[in-house]
Amino acid sequence: MVDNISYLLRPRAVRTPPEPLGLYVRAGRNDHKELLNLLSTGDFRCFGVVMDALYIDRHKELREHILEHRLDAILDPKTQASATVGGYTEKVGELPWGLNRPHRVSEFTGIAGRERITQFGDFAIEYGFTQFMAPTHLLQDENDSWLVRDIENTERIREHLDRNGAGTIPLIYSLAVSYHTFRNSAKRRALIASLRGIPASSIWLKVDQFGSSSTPTAARKFIDAATDLHELGMPVIGDHVGGLLGLGLLAFGAVGAIAHGITLQERFDTSQWKKERQPGKAWSMPTRVYVRELDLLLKPDEARLLFESAIRAHSLFECRDGHCCPRGVQDMLENPARHFLYRRMHDVAELGRTPESLRSQTFLEQYLRPTTDRALAAANINWSNDALAKKVRNQRKRLDALRIAFSHHREANPPRSYASAPLRRAVRDERS
Repeated sequence: MVDNISYLLRPRAVRTPPEPLGLYVRAGRNDHKELLNLLSTGDFRCFGVVMDALYIDRHKELREHILEHRLDAILDPKTQASATVGGYTEKVGELPWGLNRPHRVSEFTGIAGRERITQFGDFAIEYGFTQFMAPTHLLQDENDSWLVRDIENTERIREHLDRNGAGTIPLIYSLAVSYHTFRNSAKRRALIASLRGIPASSIWLKVDQFGSSSTPTAARKFIDAATDLHELGMPVIGDHVGGLLGLGLLAFGAVGAIAHGITLQERFDTSQWKKERQPGKAWSMPTRVYVRELDLLLKPDEARLLFESAIRAHSLFECRDGHCCPRGVQDMLENPARHFLYRRMHDVAELGRTPESLRSQTFLEQYLRPTTDRALAAANINWSNDALAKKVRNQRKRLDALRIAFSHHREANPPRSYASAPLRRAVRDERS
């Protein structure tokens, strides 16, 4: 009896829960309405919102509510686009640091450069942002003239914030780089060497032509390359990355968080920045419908066609989460932004509750495999629309290839390290 009691009182090891994986939302021009609705219902499970300096007045209420909920309000100064002929717009030119024309490297040096730094820093402080994306630029290679300027100005902004009572505002270093440079080991190592010691709290990685629809080969190369960034000793965030591919990057430890827009900005594509912008009214894509079971974003008309073209479509692809879409397909079609955000937040949160060493296996078995099975079933449906049938078949092939690639990568390349997740604002506040 004594032995039994002694055994019951013996202390047991308690497993520390893993740090949650991060998710950030990039707010588009009209996204504040849906984000405010989610905040009011308590369903907003993100680390924070990235806000364009362009919409500072339009997003005023959203910014206030984000701050009230102790989430991060992150300023994107739009410097990457503003230094290109196609990314520059009149609205960008009207910002405090705008010059009514695309930026040049010389305008970020000397006295003129210091004036830009003051404008950036004062703007972030005045509007109460809790994180600030340093004014970096798209790099074509490791010798790009912007690199030295960007690093120097990141240091100057840190000094400016510290001098002006904003020392607790973390700086984000947005590393936007060409795919060719990032996949080249020697070029990548040179970039990393240049970034050692930068006064930033995290690296937000944007690789040109990479995103949710990228090939399995590109995904594997991204994992290997992003892992090299871990040695800088700060969280790595996959910016403009979403979908199952984004979840895979989290599961395989390449990044500790992902960031994207609401059914948009899941791919970083600078092709339009290289072309002279044509005058005329700006065009914007409508919010698309997220079919989680196929990992597809469809235009509203395409989504309706999906569910109307085959009887089995409802049983295969309808959202069955009563909290997300209590009326199923109807809610998916009428509230596509909420459905998209809720499903993505749920997936990232669930994956984050899995221990690091089990995430890749969990991703393959509980995320990727069920989706490929649904895609196979969808490809065997006799769709009434040829374009939709082709899209489903192509997605099935892509998902199969992604599954094979991730499975092989898990067996052949065990993670060398796991990217740390960024600290949530509430945690930073408690520690400060």
